[in-house]
Amino acid sequence: MLMSEPLSVPASAANQQLPVGLSGEIISRSQIGHEFVWPKNDPRSQWQPQRTYGPSDDARIRRLSISPHFDMDAFLERTKTLDLPSRIIELLNHNAFQFNSRKKFRECDQWRQVVTEACEKGAPIEILILAFCVISNPTKRVQPTEVTTADDVSLLHMDNIARHIANIYPPGATFHVISDSTFYALPLGVTSVEAQNYLVQLRRRTEDLQIAETIKIHDISDYLSYYNQFFHERFEIWCAKFLADPLSHDLPVDEYQRWHASMRATLNSRRMGFSYEQLAALFCADSGISLAQLDDSATLALAEYRALKAAAADTNWEKRHFPNAIRATIHAKKIPVLGLRLYPEYKLGSRLLPYHGIAVLVSGDNDDAERMEIRHEITVIGNPSFTRVIDEKGLTQFYEPSKPSV
Repeated sequence: MLMSEPLSVPASAANQQLPVGLSGEIISRSQIGHEFVWPKNDPRSQWQPQRTYGPSDDARIRRLSISPHFDMDAFLERTKTLDLPSRIIELLNHNAFQFNSRKKFRECDQWRQVVTEACEKGAPIEILILAFCVISNPTKRVQPTEVTTADDVSLLHMDNIARHIANIYPPGATFHVISDSTFYALPLGVTSVEAQNYLVQLRRRTEDLQIAETIKIHDISDYLSYYNQFFHERFEIWCAKFLADPLSHDLPVDEYQRWHASMRATLNSRRMGFSYEQLAALFCADSGISLAQLDDSATLALAEYRALKAAAADTNWEKRHFPNAIRATIHAKKIPVLGLRLYPEYKLGSRLLPYHGIAVLVSGDNDDAERMEIRHEITVIGNPSFTRVIDEKGLTQFYEPSKPSV
């Protein structure tokens, strides 16, 4: 629920613990890996099998959203002697859903208190996570970023977790998904039209998938609008600081370089009109080639990105608007926080976020099993070993292995 009281926290106020958004990894590693060999010719112009998304794919997508790494019966047996709050914490903390320190999360008094109080009130367990953004790098998504199968699987995966909780605690759980699409439009170089369109599509998908009761999509800009002047002042201060001293706050040089490389592969270089040869030279992991314009843009974008995070943390908006929510994150952190696998294979067999690429369906360990990985689209488009699956508007939804010709 939105709150309208004026901001009363001074700029110098600090939490006892570094805010989640500023702790540890703040941007996911998103450059193309060494394993990809760039074709000599532009794969975007090559022939590839293609088909249209059909009704049978809906059931397939729902199956992909179910984690093969979690067995409910085994979990119930293993935790049968625990009290209810402990069981809920252990479920969220299961390796199938949690990639950060399970020990720290389990021993965190703050989260235990949140769960205990919700159980005493008979209220749903609230989980807050910032995710889902427009990424317009042409190696990640050949078409402009819109909601695709990767997003659907991720939304459904969170709904599955909420339903697992409902199996042991009927009020279940509610995921408050805070989209930062509009928030990061400035550093990532996307328009407000693109950012808003993606947000509208996300909300529509929760309705279409019939999961709007458990998955609530919010726009972070709505909450920060309560602190406009304060937020703007803090942003300007932080941006100047990070531009003047990128290594402030004792940031190691190698960590900054990793962040810079990820930002370089994330910001909207689509509008720079690079040829395929230039893209291959710029984003090949081993090329060593750089373009001053792109590097300068990445430097500014990273400073703005960090400044937005820091200024938002200064408002303390999370605790003010979601005081009873468990904080989840999509990044690796050393603090006690829920590192949520946004889809079943995230940070297991797949390292990219759903909106940092395109869904590729691959065979699992068993012949009849499938899993979803997220890859840079440039690595699969034009490859006849994969079939491109499009919707009625021609938007790519996912790629699947091509069937052998008879």
